[in-house]
Amino acid sequence: MSEKYPVDEKVVNVNEKNLDRYDSPAPSDRWIPPEEWLERLIADYSGQHGGNSETLPPGTDPNRMAVSVLTFSEEESVKILEAFVIDHSDDYSIDRAFLARGAELAKGHTACDMEEGEWAYLTCKTAGLINNWSPYAEVRAVTVPYDDPDEPCESFRAYLIGMFWVCVATAVNTFFSPRQPGISIPGGLIQLFCVPMGRGLAYILPDWGFTIWGTRYTLNPGPWSAKEQLLATIISQADTIGNFTGLLDMRLPAFFGQRWVGYGFCIMLAFANQIYGLGAAGILRRLSVYPQQAVWPAVLPTLALNRTLIYSDNKREVINGWKMTRYICFALFTVIFILYYWLPNELFEAIRLFNWMTWIAPKNFNLAVITGSYGGMGYNPWSSFDPNTSGSSTMNSPFFAQLQQYVMRAISGIVIIIMYYSNTSWGSYMPINSNTAFANTGVAYNVSQVLTPDNKVNIDAYKTYGPPYYSVSNLYVTGACYVYYTFSIVYVFIRYWRPLRKAFVGIVLNTWHRRSIYTGFEDGQTRMMRKYKEVPEWWYSLVFLFGFIISIVSVVAWPTQTPWWSICVVTGVGALLTIPWVIIESIAATGISTGTIWQVLPGIIWPGNPMAQLVILMLGGAFEDMAGSFTQDLKYAHYAKLPPRAVWRGHITSCFINCIVYCGILELMVVYFNQDSTLCEWNNKQHMVCSYANSVYSSTISFGAFGTNNMFKLYPVLPWCFLIGAVLGLFWVLSEKWVPRIRDVCKARMEGERFAWFDHYIWKPAATTMACLHPAIALSGAQSWSGNTNLTYGTLGIYLAWVFQYYLKRRYTAWWGKYAYMIFAGLNVGVAISGLIVTLVFSFGAGKNASLNWWGNSVLTAGVDYELYNNEVALQAIPEVGYFGLSPDQFPLNW
Repeated sequence: MSEKYPVDEKVVNVNEKNLDRYDSPAPSDRWIPPEEWLERLIADYSGQHGGNSETLPPGTDPNRMAVSVLTFSEEESVKILEAFVIDHSDDYSIDRAFLARGAELAKGHTACDMEEGEWAYLTCKTAGLINNWSPYAEVRAVTVPYDDPDEPCESFRAYLIGMFWVCVATAVNTFFSPRQPGISIPGGLIQLFCVPMGRGLAYILPDWGFTIWGTRYTLNPGPWSAKEQLLATIISQADTIGNFTGLLDMRLPAFFGQRWVGYGFCIMLAFANQIYGLGAAGILRRLSVYPQQAVWPAVLPTLALNRTLIYSDNKREVINGWKMTRYICFALFTVIFILYYWLPNELFEAIRLFNWMTWIAPKNFNLAVITGSYGGMGYNPWSSFDPNTSGSSTMNSPFFAQLQQYVMRAISGIVIIIMYYSNTSWGSYMPINSNTAFANTGVAYNVSQVLTPDNKVNIDAYKTYGPPYYSVSNLYVTGACYVYYTFSIVYVFIRYWRPLRKAFVGIVLNTWHRRSIYTGFEDGQTRMMRKYKEVPEWWYSLVFLFGFIISIVSVVAWPTQTPWWSICVVTGVGALLTIPWVIIESIAATGISTGTIWQVLPGIIWPGNPMAQLVILMLGGAFEDMAGSFTQDLKYAHYAKLPPRAVWRGHITSCFINCIVYCGILELMVVYFNQDSTLCEWNNKQHMVCSYANSVYSSTISFGAFGTNNMFKLYPVLPWCFLIGAVLGLFWVLSEKWVPRIRDVCKARMEGERFAWFDHYIWKPAATTMACLHPAIALSGAQSWSGNTNLTYGTLGIYLAWVFQYYLKRRYTAWWGKYAYMIFAGLNVGVAISGLIVTLVFSFGAGKNASLNWWGNSVLTAGVDYELYNNEVALQAIPEVGYFGLSPDQFPLNW
């Protein structure tokens, strides 16, 4: 290797061959690429760009990149490509063109019709990208194929900044979350503020420190680094309050009014809420973090912004005529969306939920039902001009996933419309798309009419008032959730049996033989992580055990009306759903919404006990949320080469701080805002109406007091949805195995010309479509209804996804890799800044109660669409008898 391209000793094992397939040669025996290959690879990634070339992430050293990628000879590269084609043949996230290219190169230069030297370069380059970097262009756009283990990461200033923002964000978000409108500090804004704070500390802190075992620890290790920035960001993101809102429901007289709910109980339940899922996330690392196929697309925008904020671009680079740096692009689009936010949200509100089709005939009920953006179904070809309403998360999920979800969402909407107009389960007497529970007179269900002072059901009052009824969209979504739970469990556990077995057998064998937790994972990203000390399995086991124990203590030591063994139910069901959750989330950034299952199960086990319902809802919902959150943090660390123990310590510490601050703020809030005993009521003078707490309370009463058994008797099809999902999942798995054999049968029975036509025009298009269809991802789109969430909130997003995640990504790869993430980072940060300004000015400041009254701000609410949104109209009038649904003698009484 020449002096210009020296072997990079800081690249941890970057030239180490795949230990499963090759013997690792001594450094002096390593294959050395021709110098012209290195220069060509550098040129491919810098300078002038066009077409489907790629660009380097900011701060990348082109020489180190080239040395890190070109490490395999032609023979080794062919073996890598052959293994790549096999390993990723059923990978939903892989670029099919890239996979086909790899398969073509593996066949040799003759089969590719290429000159041998050109073939050799492309083969070695492609194999190096796959094995030393990543087979996914979106991952290569935000990571580098080498690591500098000396770069500061777990520093005093990273902890100081991260913990500062945990305290500030938790305090602000908790204090103002009950307010309408509320105030919150978004994560993107915190990530932005971390940069000047970090650089400021790097400037003012002295270099005071000490050395232990050859390692120096100092207050100021030098310039603020990308690893410190990301660690501070990870720490700061533990500001979530999750289902803690349920503590308000337990404590306040407006809800359950339990006076024993003090700081001690709150802090115990908060710890259980936050810590419990972290242990599960660590145990599932082999399944959800280390495999290459676990892309976790939702983490990539944050990584892109992180590097952009710290590193500078190659200013000589030109991509399709664009010379703008990433930072300038981010700043420009931040300003654009700061200004643009005001147009659809304040100045011309009609274009935010653009229900223009209803303007034709505002009082036309059917038109409002089908096309309405508020209370209708949102079938509108252009339903919004506000990307924040529909499309801000476009870069968080691959196009194939977004398309499948949108198509299933549209199909589900058609089914709901058919159910509505056929009056399925009395749905025509209620609005089509509402998550409100209704009485049999068509008004919102008033639970106080059937409750005793201790929140039990008054049977006599219930026999008069009746059970709660649900809109067809709410009913459909509930059934779809039940189908999805069992489908995803059956499908994922069978379809992903091999990686599941590898993960769990690896836990046992590696622990027993005291082997590295990375054993069995030999891709470039994992090999670079071998430099850092791993987090032992028993660390996560202790965290899991701690969460389990304090959960039991929380429900037993206080009068929660919840037996200790309920925690075993939470653990079992939570673990069963967490596994498919993290697998689906790692592929498509769409997890399994578990809120419904934690409503159903307690309602079956403890019918008529809303307190137990609420406790299990808080603990169960947090289990998956925290497991997913921490798994995402571990993937951040894996991509950015943060020491695993640093992330573990940072996240655990921030969770404890978050819990302490939250419970303290909760006490302060109850004292400050409840002086007149109106906190969480509509007439609170500070507008602390607690909309989410009211929603949780309503749900708890509906399922806890009324009971799931009664709901199933009222809607007998719902329990069958669990069986339908399991059978459908088994059928789909079997069809994936047996349907391909149909082609062989047709080939044997058809004439040659007829089979050729069938194969070309029917089989291949169908096979190509089905190869990209992930049923668990698609099925999740069926749940995107009810609560006035309709197709409006996805239509603009699918257009943007096609442009950015499909067209630009394939046709202008370098441009996409450099600018796409920055555009959407600017969108999210710009919207966050303007949203805070609007809230502060128009809710607290000089513009309080001010509004701009003109046609563009009133036309959208002038018709039936908005009346549907407010539950004021329905398709059919209440029958002459005075009610719809079951007669009083048929009311379910299964307590």
